[in-house]
Amino acid sequence: MVAQRTPRPTMAQVAKLAGVSPTTVSMVLNDDPRATSISAPTRDRVTEAIRTLGYQPNHAARGLRTQRSETLGFITDEIATTPFAGDTIRGAQEYAWKRNHLLTVLNTGGDPSMEQASIEMVLGRQVDGIIFGAMYTREVTPPRSLERTQAILLNCYAPGTDYISVIPAEKEGGRTATKILLEAGHRRIGFINGLSTTYAAKERLKGYRQALREAGVTYETKLVRNGTYQSDSGHRHARELLTSDEPPTALFCSSDRMAVGAYYAIMELGLSIPRDVSLVGYDNQLELAAYASPPLTTIQLPHYEMGYAAAQYLLEGAPANGRAGTVHEIECPAVLRESVGPPPN
Repeated sequence: MVAQRTPRPTMAQVAKLAGVSPTTVSMVLNDDPRATSISAPTRDRVTEAIRTLGYQPNHAARGLRTQRSETLGFITDEIATTPFAGDTIRGAQEYAWKRNHLLTVLNTGGDPSMEQASIEMVLGRQVDGIIFGAMYTREVTPPRSLERTQAILLNCYAPGTDYISVIPAEKEGGRTATKILLEAGHRRIGFINGLSTTYAAKERLKGYRQALREAGVTYETKLVRNGTYQSDSGHRHARELLTSDEPPTALFCSSDRMAVGAYYAIMELGLSIPRDVSLVGYDNQLELAAYASPPLTTIQLPHYEMGYAAAQYLLEGAPANGRAGTVHEIECPAVLRESVGPPPN
């Protein structure tokens, strides 16, 4: 037996119970600028009537009138399946909710046909804009269909287009990580970077070199290795660096996973952190960094902040930053823990 649906309360019923016109109810609900003329007691009566009746605005009907669905699309390649996806989506969702918008997330798996179908699907539902996201920071060619609505690029960028991009400030993150070790007194700092072809690795290397230059420390190519962002490469490169003729007294690893591999290498060599070797990671992957022994100093990738900014820029517009391509970089702050100390005597 199918349960009978209770009829939805109407705006007219709310107005009758509150002793006002439906127009007044509408202005209160929508924060209409004209609502400033409505007295506080009248607002209170409208709010109480809405609560008593359990009235919910019909967003579909309002969307037909206003041509706005109060919904944002979030279309990604693989970001929704990564460990950091929750924070990115939560950031976008929380700003969307602040503006009374829903967020619809679609994961395309990097399939161009699925990507196109996803865009067409959300456009068919008259979304108010699309966040187009990537798993890794990289250059993209946005699908032409994105031009049919407002769109923001998240964790990716498209030079030569008018799209606003939100990406992490990777160069400054690499500089910050290196400065932490320099300020602790280290002058021989090994850098286990990620895949050399990735945007993040290129930018973090620039930051590493800039910090050394600012401190008057000579850059040595033999102290820099390219790993895979995975723990096995961190382990291998840490052993090689720490058993070289002139070993570094500190390591900057371009991912927390590689830093964990370096922890094992340091222990195998009979050394300790930070007495013999100081270590800084990157990502702030909590289950790795916070519970390492000792807890790992690292650089936070601003997943939540990027998601929040993307939704905010989509609905409000991005502030001018004077940069070609309208790329907005979000700060990658340091998370200081116990893996950094002064160099050994």
